[in-house]
Amino acid sequence: MLRRALLAAAIALATITIASDAFAGVASDQPGAILVFPKLIVDTTIPASTPRGRIDSLIRISNTSDSPVTLKCFYVNANGHCRANPTTICDPYNPSTPSPCATDDFCIPGWQETDFLVNITARQPIAWLASQGSTLCDQSLDPTVPCLPLGDSRSGFGGQTNKDSRVPPVPENPFVGHLKCIAVDRNEVPVDRNVLKGEVEIVLSDTNEFDVRGYNAIGIRAIEGANDGDGTLVIGGSGQCLQGSRTGQRCSVAADCPGGECLQPEYEGCPNVLILDHFFEGANDPVSGDRINSVLTLVPCSEDYERQAPVEAPIQFLVFNEFEQRFSTSRIINCFHEFRLFDIDGATPGDVRSIFSAAVNGTLTGQTRMRGVAGDNPRVGYTWLGLAEEFRENAGSAAYNIHFHGARPQSDFIHLP
Repeated sequence: MLRRALLAAAIALATITIASDAFAGVASDQPGAILVFPKLIVDTTIPASTPRGRIDSLIRISNTSDSPVTLKCFYVNANGHCRANPTTICDPYNPSTPSPCATDDFCIPGWQETDFLVNITARQPIAWLASQGSTLCDQSLDPTVPCLPLGDSRSGFGGQTNKDSRVPPVPENPFVGHLKCIAVDRNEVPVDRNVLKGEVEIVLSDTNEFDVRGYNAIGIRAIEGANDGDGTLVIGGSGQCLQGSRTGQRCSVAADCPGGECLQPEYEGCPNVLILDHFFEGANDPVSGDRINSVLTLVPCSEDYERQAPVEAPIQFLVFNEFEQRFSTSRIINCFHEFRLFDIDGATPGDVRSIFSAAVNGTLTGQTRMRGVAGDNPRVGYTWLGLAEEFRENAGSAAYNIHFHGARPQSDFIHLP
């Protein structure tokens, strides 16, 4: 009997493991049909000899399949601009950064998309610097700029090429923002191919040293056979009415949505909760003694490229220290937000009274759970994706992916132009 019980338990565990793998949705370690790069940063306008140095982002994307794939990609420019002088770029996310705006002016966050197409051959990796972009090697005018190798003068297996690909540089320099890339066919119709894997390296260089921090792109997996090929990508959920008298309500068939349509999920859902394990602000590394600070970047899973409309929603933060004491706060963010943990709830930059402060928590490390609050806009969902970065006084920096947990009955949407 014991042997049978153990065998049954082993079979059950194997079944659970297989089911978990089969229904893996959003992940940073598996290929997907949509890639999300939560943070790109560029500033090559300043001399490398300055203390801050020059900064750029190296983007890599690989096609893991044995056939070519086309990507429809969207840069989102989240730069701020001075209200009274819109040509002046400013930083709306870090209140401790000196503002170039006039004393009676303020910095307005931006949201502007730039789209482009890339064709990747079978099993091919490609890469480009965000500040420079890329084009076909036989069309490149600058031999120092990375280019796509397979074009008019050279082809790969079966005659495959990177023709018709042109990656623009980011639209402004300095730049901060994010990138989404979607698997499509040659007619720009979305396809259910989970074949894309991506990485980013953020490189800071000055006259003395390099500092490189990297992270994996977040892959959103397509549901096989579910994509209807239109411009509305339905991410997660369990059927939702779009337009009509029952907009935003659950549905199973078209008849459930008078005057509208019933949208069934085409991609696995984005996480309901983001989980970040981190040092508290101002903590000292117990080994090196370096002071540690963290930066959090959040971007929406939904995106409305058709109407050029950013997503805005409150985010709830639950913070636990090592004694499992709980603190909470919330923030409304729009489209893209980068902040030091100190500044999420601090009254002033670097406020030691913040619930993210080591002085308040009394422990070195803790865990923060983040959840977007659902709103009433039926065209978007309210889940978020993100990235964390850690900075040490004398030991450089590191970037790392955030953990994901759970799903929601409501869908997220990407509306293509």
